Amino acid sequence: MGRGLFTLALPGVPAAQPVYRLLADTLARKHGQCIALAPRHHEPWLSTARQPVLSFGHVGIVLALWVPWPLGDARGFALPVLFRLSVGATRGGERAAPSRPHRGPRYQAAVTAPAPQPRPTKRAWARELIDRGAPWTAGRTVYVVVARAYAARPLREGRPPHVPLLSRRRLAAARWARPPRRRPGQKGRPRRRWIPRPLPLDGRRGCPQVFTRTVLGYHALRDQPRRRVVVRDPTGQRRAAAFCGTDLPVDAAFSLTGYARRWTRAVAFDDQKQFLGFAEPQQQREQAVARTAPFAGLVYALVLLWAAARVQHGRPVGWVPRPWYRTKTAPAFVDLLTALR
Repeated sequence: MGRGLFTLALPGVPAAQPVYRLLADTLARKHGQCIALAPRHHEPWLSTARQPVLSFGHVGIVLALWVPWPLGDARGFALPVLFRLSVGATRGGERAAPSRPHRGPRYQAAVTAPAPQPRPTKRAWARELIDRGAPWTAGRTVYVVVARAYAARPLREGRPPHVPLLSRRRLAAARWARPPRRRPGQKGRPRRRWIPRPLPLDGRRGCPQVFTRTVLGYHALRDQPRRRVVVRDPTGQRRAAAFCGTDLPVDAAFSLTGYARRWTRAVAFDDQKQFLGFAEPQQQREQAVARTAPFAGLVYALVLLWAAARVQHGRPVGWVPRPWYRTKTAPAFVDLLTALR
């Protein structure tokens, strides 16, 4: 099903442009004792160095295709194609409220079940999604945009040659490079040359200062060089950030623009959770857990496919502009879903 959906959406990416795939995970929080396959997961956005935050629920790893469809939004859309459920070693409902007796059949089945076998990590699942979808592009270059947590050796080493990676890296990470030749009378380290570039970052346009260099990261890619881009905001509104790419010939603007397209996957997750029930069902069967999230993602992609097909054929989508949205010029997903209904 994912390959069929990818085949329908790939013509939306012009042949002169590379194919961007967005890899990310999202948490569907759950509440209850007998939710199947729901351990506790670490939440990096809410945790601090002193206080980690754990939430009970399901984590889905999603590989989406970025498409620049003419629906009024210049940022494009992220179409979910492949899904994996990240399941930990613990199970819900086994030791909840130990002071209260439990005698239900589902609780007894959970207690008497054999110990779970070691399961693949999130990076292992992500690598499987990348390898499975790599042959679908018929030789076109596929840039996989990943978060900082996934930019590690399991995803970087042994990739297909036409699948470069774009990721965000820690600003203080150790990087090595050959020192340049020193000029006569030079003292101190070489001066960094910051170049201003008008680029979109995090869905907003700005003019940050960019510094690029080819570096080595021994822990992730051993002796293979990669392109490192450091960005800082001269106004001080954003923190400085570092980005890395395995495709050396591309420039800094290409890397930053490609990574900024990862913003669309957050919009896709939010729409699926609000309007398609991505995180609402409280399943007690493993098959239901494995099917709910992919079904919501496929429905999301099919709604966008329907809207893009109507626009390309010159037919109106049928969404109703509301008078209280005075600056709204493009339909949101809820408008497309209402028009389709």
